[in-house]
Amino acid sequence: MDVNLIACTRRALRSGLVSAAVAAAFAGWRASAEGGTAVAPLNAVSHCLWPRRALVQTRFSIRYTLTGAAIHTASAVFWATLFEVLCSRLRRDAPHADPVAVVTAAAATAATAYVVDYHVVPERLAPGFDTHMSRRSLAGVYIALAAGLAVGALLGKARERA
Repeated sequence: MDVNLIACTRRALRSGLVSAAVAAAFAGWRASAEGGTAVAPLNAVSHCLWPRRALVQTRFSIRYTLTGAAIHTASAVFWATLFEVLCSRLRRDAPHADPVAVVTAAAATAATAYVVDYHVVPERLAPGFDTHMSRRSLAGVYIALAAGLAVGALLGKARERA
């Protein structure tokens, strides 16, 4: 296997896991602040498997919460793969602007994820966070996704240099 492919996969896993955690934490915080429960947004993600029940589940459950968390994490790693490809291309074009390239790629990736999640895929495949929070908080989830991608990548760069 190509060393670059292994390194890119490793970076995508790292930034994807960080962004999944940051976005899920933000979604839980905002759902709670808006009168719901912290696990309701993750439960909603599993509505692709249980369309009627998952969107109304507000308590922790193995079926809805853990499945939703797994789907959310897999999605974040998917978007992190796009992010890492963008980062590598931006770094090649402007290596002196590395942090700027990382933040730019993170913002572009999160914006793309939002458009795909809520305007391209069928409603059954959308995350469902919007059923438990305001539009403003939903925008914050995607900002949190971008922040997680950037933080994961920048921490990884710092670790590689050390």
